[in-house]
Amino acid sequence: MNPKQLACVVLLLIIGAMTYTAQIIHNKVATTRADAEDAETAAVTAENERFTAENETAMFKTNTEEVRRFLRSWLPAIDRVQTQQEAEQTIELSLRERGINLVRSRKTELKTSAGNKLIPKSILTTLTIEEEFAKVLNWLGDIERRLPTARMKVVQITGGSTGRQLKMEVSFETPIFDLAAADAEKRKDPKAKEKDKAKKS
Repeated sequence: MNPKQLACVVLLLIIGAMTYTAQIIHNKVATTRADAEDAETAAVTAENERFTAENETAMFKTNTEEVRRFLRSWLPAIDRVQTQQEAEQTIELSLRERGINLVRSRKTELKTSAGNKLIPKSILTTLTIEEEFAKVLNWLGDIERRLPTARMKVVQITGGSTGRQLKMEVSFETPIFDLAAADAEKRKDPKAKEKDKAKKS
């Protein structure tokens, strides 16, 4: 092989190597460009999803503002009584402050509800008191003020032992709310969220 032929072979090898290298670089550039386009598309999709989520959140806040304001106004009353002892102390304090000394009978019963996460417990209080007309009615109003979430079940008023006295038998149920447990349960249950969405639509 003469020097010219050898030079041609070397030149062909160099051209082949350059072509191969250019092909590899071209493929890498094409792959990088495709990855960049995919990343850009994913970023645009994520931005759209974020925008949609922000709109849904804003709409949800607007639609539930009245309910949340109502809940906020009731939170102090809900937090005030969280145990049976607190309910009993509230009733005792009310009786003492209203000057009702003649309590004929008094019974407190704790009721549980396994199926209700929002109100897992309630306290059923049954009282029979006898006192002056004004004191009895003022005490009943005071109980409704101190325990606004309580539900009156029985209120029976009859004459007392004297003309100025009334005898009242009253039974009321005070719910013990567990807002945190109810909220946690709702977050765990995806079906609850779907039900809420279905109600709104």
